[in-house]
Amino acid sequence: MRAVTISVVIPTRDRPALLARAVASVQAQTHAPLEILVVDDGASSVAPARASGARVLANPRTPGPSGARNAGAAAASGDLLAFLDDDDEWLPSYLATAAAEIAAARLDVLCTDLLYRYDDGSERPGKPAAARLVADDFLTHNPGLIGSNLIIRRALYTAVDGFDESLAAAEDMDFGLRLSLLDGVRYAPLHQRLVRHHQHTRPRLCMRRGDAMRAGIRRFFALHGGRMSAGQRAQFADSVRKLWGFDEFGRDCETAP
Repeated sequence: MRAVTISVVIPTRDRPALLARAVASVQAQTHAPLEILVVDDGASSVAPARASGARVLANPRTPGPSGARNAGAAAASGDLLAFLDDDDEWLPSYLATAAAEIAAARLDVLCTDLLYRYDDGSERPGKPAAARLVADDFLTHNPGLIGSNLIIRRALYTAVDGFDESLAAAEDMDFGLRLSLLDGVRYAPLHQRLVRHHQHTRPRLCMRRGDAMRAGIRRFFALHGGRMSAGQRAQFADSVRKLWGFDEFGRDCETAP
């Protein structure tokens, strides 16, 4: 039986040093991917990626992580898509371990537990991978599917229409939700902390009271609020207020009624 091939997709924008670290973590994998696709979403420099031999693409789609990931997926030729944000990195055994799990259980989707790394170099266990793909879990919070711990069959990614480019943030919650609504998706979590998710203080989309997160939450609620029960709406609103400092409509908590 032919071994499945993996295409790595890394969206990037204006972070060449972090991009170099992300690409280096892919090159250090014990299971080499078929290709590394770096999607330039307006970066000032993608020289580290070019020097590594990665294929560098411009993002011709909607600016932002969703459009960049979709552009990379459209250009990919591997059986599996493995996504990595440019400010994160993988431990060396990530792809080998994930590929073995996918092959053994004939999975369509796999997510891995996270390891948080802080600016002072300290680390601690991060969020575990989503235990299951159930719509109710994704309606109120992100249960553990992000842009760096997701491996999915390319055919399924195409069938679900990739990431929603109308979402400036919270696109991972929306993607998990839409996956959960499909019948017959074979998913499993990999409970090993093989993805180093950097909790840095540099500019990022998921900043408290950041414009991208505000717009993303507002759009997510517009798309999926009608599916939520009254209890789920309350839980979603409470989670958003605590994490991001505004309500489900994007209004600062101090001024929201």
